[in-house]
Amino acid sequence: MKIFKNLLVISLTLTSAFSFASSSWQQLANFGAEGRHRAASMSIGNKGYMGIGHYNGTGTNIVKSDWWEYDPATNSWAQKADFIGNGGNGNYAVLTFSMENSSVGYLGGGQLGTGKEFYKYSPATNTWTPVANIPLTTENTKGFTIGNSGYYINGSNLWKYDALANSWSNLGSVPFSVNLWNSAFAINGKGYIKTGFSLWEYKPLTNQWISRTPFPGLASSASVAFTQNGKGYIVGGYVGSLSNVNSEVWEFDPGLNQWFLSVEFPGTSRRFANGFNIGNRAFFGIGTNGTNFNDFWEFDAIAGVNDIDLDITVNAFPNPVVDVVHFKTSGITIGKIILFNSIGQIIDEVPIVNSKAIYSRQTSSPGVYYYQIESNGEMIYQNKLIFQ
Repeated sequence: MKIFKNLLVISLTLTSAFSFASSSWQQLANFGAEGRHRAASMSIGNKGYMGIGHYNGTGTNIVKSDWWEYDPATNSWAQKADFIGNGGNGNYAVLTFSMENSSVGYLGGGQLGTGKEFYKYSPATNTWTPVANIPLTTENTKGFTIGNSGYYINGSNLWKYDALANSWSNLGSVPFSVNLWNSAFAINGKGYIKTGFSLWEYKPLTNQWISRTPFPGLASSASVAFTQNGKGYIVGGYVGSLSNVNSEVWEFDPGLNQWFLSVEFPGTSRRFANGFNIGNRAFFGIGTNGTNFNDFWEFDAIAGVNDIDLDITVNAFPNPVVDVVHFKTSGITIGKIILFNSIGQIIDEVPIVNSKAIYSRQTSSPGVYYYQIESNGEMIYQNKLIFQ
């Protein structure tokens, strides 16, 4: 069976380093105000919206209530009516829903105030209107939308907001727990929750959860999620400590139930950034690594990947690597594996013979390494190794 897989395009240079296709990320006009994190973002129609949040790098917690509209047609930001929640004093770590084919967006909960206030924003009138309160206080959690309903997990229960009825309902317990600062997205009528390194798929027609392939990247929390071309993407975040941020971009293919390492974010690594989709276009920006950013970017998966007409699988084990790593490939009998360090320098090459290869790490220091597989002069696969 032929499977078309989206894989990294890597350019080998004369200096023996690699770089990702630069056209996959395009920097756009900076967010309209100062940098911040734990903000809110959504899309409504053909515009994007972002605002509120906070910054506290000076030791004083400065909370924002401003709200901004992004127009991709003109690559410009325009300030809109301030958020009225929490008595007009702003908020952060809120829950947002962008309903499909809707002329309004929804925002509420958060770190401040009651944590239950919920509002509707209408671009047509540039107004905020209170709607049915969230049943339980919520903060630092992400949800997803399917049709005219928004879903999120509070404690051990899944909650649904029906925008047409303006009502909340408890859909029962879930078979996993959700960490703070989780990530969520929806594809083709199904919802996906990344919590820690676990990934779960929700089927609304049967109210059923299915465990999917665990997230293989570095970040356990505070990543951004968006979708494009029927795939889900996880960008940045941190693991272990707030300072341990990264720029990884991982693609999840729901049809294959597989993750692929995609084109790394070229800006500064960060946590608590924001993203949204406008149609099939994906946008990402702001956030912090201790410094608050106001840059803004667009991601184009097609510009950074090729469709490879090969039915291949690659197993690298054990991973993390202590001394030796074994590679077994299906669909590749002869080729070579090229290993890179974290800054893109080639550290070694090993041949693939009869679909197998072995690499001894020798004196390589602990850390994150990457490998690509070449066959018949073409790069056909890339992934990551952890050296302990």
